[in-house]
Amino acid sequence: MSEAALREDDYRNLAESLPQLAWIAEADGAIVWYNQRWYDYTGTTFDAMQGWGWRAVHHPDHLERVEARFRRAFANGEPWEDTFPLKGADGVFRWFLSRARPFRDASGQIVRWYGTNTDITRRRAAEERLRHAQDRFRALVDSAAAIIWSTDATGELTIGQWRWTAYTGQSDEEAQGWGWVEAVHPDDQGRAADAWSRAVETRTPFEIEYRMRRRDGAWRHMEVRAAPVTAEDGSVREWVGMHVDITDRKEAEAEIDRARHAAEAANRAKSQFIANMSHELRTPLSAVIGYSEMLAEELEDLGQAELLPDLRKIESSARHLLGLINDVLDISKIEAGRMTVAAEDFAVRDMIGDVVAATESLTAKKRNRLVLDVPDDIGAMSQDQGKVRQCLVNLLGNAAKFTEGGTITLSARRDHQDGADWLTFAVTDTGIGLTQEQCGRLFERFAQADESTTRQFGGTGLGLAITRAFCRRMGGDITVTSTYGEGATFTIQLPAVLTAQDDEPTPEEMRALAEAKQEAARHDTVLLVDDDPAARELLSRFLEREGFRVRTASDGKAGLALARALKPRAILLDIEMPRMDGWSVLHAIRSDAELAATPVIMTSVVNEQGLGRALGATDYLVKPIDWDHLKGLMERYRPSDAPGTVLLVDDDSDARERLRRSLARDGWTVHEAENGAVGLERLDEGRPSLILLDLMMPVMDGFDFLTRLRARPDGADVPVVVLTAKDITPAEKERLGRDTERVIVKGSLSLNEIGRLLRNMYAERVPDAVPASLQGLIDELAARTGPEGG
Repeated sequence: MSEAALREDDYRNLAESLPQLAWIAEADGAIVWYNQRWYDYTGTTFDAMQGWGWRAVHHPDHLERVEARFRRAFANGEPWEDTFPLKGADGVFRWFLSRARPFRDASGQIVRWYGTNTDITRRRAAEERLRHAQDRFRALVDSAAAIIWSTDATGELTIGQWRWTAYTGQSDEEAQGWGWVEAVHPDDQGRAADAWSRAVETRTPFEIEYRMRRRDGAWRHMEVRAAPVTAEDGSVREWVGMHVDITDRKEAEAEIDRARHAAEAANRAKSQFIANMSHELRTPLSAVIGYSEMLAEELEDLGQAELLPDLRKIESSARHLLGLINDVLDISKIEAGRMTVAAEDFAVRDMIGDVVAATESLTAKKRNRLVLDVPDDIGAMSQDQGKVRQCLVNLLGNAAKFTEGGTITLSARRDHQDGADWLTFAVTDTGIGLTQEQCGRLFERFAQADESTTRQFGGTGLGLAITRAFCRRMGGDITVTSTYGEGATFTIQLPAVLTAQDDEPTPEEMRALAEAKQEAARHDTVLLVDDDPAARELLSRFLEREGFRVRTASDGKAGLALARALKPRAILLDIEMPRMDGWSVLHAIRSDAELAATPVIMTSVVNEQGLGRALGATDYLVKPIDWDHLKGLMERYRPSDAPGTVLLVDDDSDARERLRRSLARDGWTVHEAENGAVGLERLDEGRPSLILLDLMMPVMDGFDFLTRLRARPDGADVPVVVLTAKDITPAEKERLGRDTERVIVKGSLSLNEIGRLLRNMYAERVPDAVPASLQGLIDELAARTGPEGG
């Protein structure tokens, strides 16, 4: 075999081994040879395919175009390439890429054409899917309200971000790379660039909000998100992101925030109005109650007892009004979230004895019989005694109002639940009872059983609402069961030991605490605690411009938690805040060994300097004065070897007159002063055994008087009992309580009870000065008198 023939066989064998369909054509384009793959695919023979027979397996929709280009290439002697579908033996058309090149002799004449057909059906389908995906993405970009953009793997904006340029007005050249930052608000540029760099570096999704300039120059709030697109090997191929205009949402949130603050301001104004009105109403009631008691004593001395019932009615009505005022004030505190509880240890039986004594007249008024069912070993509680007592008084008073000629039973039980002791108090009556519908709304504010009940029995409908709020604040609750026409049972369950009632931290607070713990190790931070967002923003921006790193909290509880986590360099602290006011936060900071030395700057608009200096009172009473309490309290300070001397400092001349007459009858020598300045002058005339001091006075108020008194060598240890009609806040009570023996709310005790309390207190200091015949009674009264005078 010749070398030429051998070479031809080699080429033919090579062509047969190709995966493509291969063929050879004459110079004029007539095909004279196909490889076996052609016949395998088409299912044809050489006789059918030779020459121009290949046209039979071409798709008729493409044949004319393909043949025209095929003849033109062969006529011009140019390489040929085209794509078209060919029909297989199964009748299915598949797409092929066809190519052919001419072979020329030594003279340059075309001798042969060699061509192949490569199956590209799968590739073409993938390209089609990709094209459809691109079309969908383009349609999404065109129809989306958001600005959709992409960057390269390094995070630089690429050319062709038409949505970006259309929105911002930047050109492609201006936005390319990091030029997009110029469209961001100057105050947000650093934060935006830093966050984007960190996301690109860590290959983590990007989320941020900042302001961006629209093409008309308006600054719009944007919510920005982006995610990396990764290749098969895990490397980042590009980033795709979007900007969503949230300006309308931000403005709506700001409007809601403004409305919320306006509502809170209105609520604070209402609460302040109620507190002020309670002060103004208590002042004349103090006079009514005081004069009624004094007249009753004088009538008894004169033997005109027939007038006493009328005076008792006057006093009773005044105390009823005082109770209504206190109810409204309690509801105001509950609504404002400022109701506080303070635990103290007390014997349950003694507390119940006080309750029975306080409600005895109510029970007997309608010929009812009170039955006690209290075990001797009921034990003690560590709870807010005043609120527990008030709850039971409300229930007994309620039972007495709706029961006539029946039985009222007060029972108490102690049991162990879930590792803790609980006290259950039940008040059962045989009165008119309640329907199930009435029971359902019974604890709502200003609600009673129905309108006829209100007309027949009276009342505001606040007592049970207050009782439930008190019970829940002390960690328990109240329930009711009743049979209409047969009576009702109200049951209170309370933990024997008062536990903290702080709210659970919100997710935002948890996140802030976690961040604070990380910052504590890295930064020297200033903590700003204020419930006013505008104040927080202004102070934060000012401090940050001064080089401080600032963290903020919107209420006292969150602020205290952040302070403990951050250990800040300094704390700026507002006073009037929800959940925990500034005074409580300050007290907690000073009580924390790790925070006690931290500088705290108060930022309240309220001038509290007088209150902050009021650290020297020995006792505290709130007008209208409970005279029995006052008398008992003052006996504590009466010298055993000389007449007791009282300096009475009060701007209310009527109040001074009532006090002077009552105290003089008990053997006290009384000196008077109409304000703090005159009171200091009276001290120059002689040192009194005791000072009775009003807080709210002109010229010099009680706070300033206390400060100056304690600065005097002859006034450092003079006992002071504060008398005021002001509603005392927990912060005020805590400050005055540092140097006081008692805090007594004016009107909470009678004149005789105040006197008895003073005698008890005196007995504690000078036991030998009390006659032995009275010591047993004093001990009993002392045990039954709480730290707030019951």
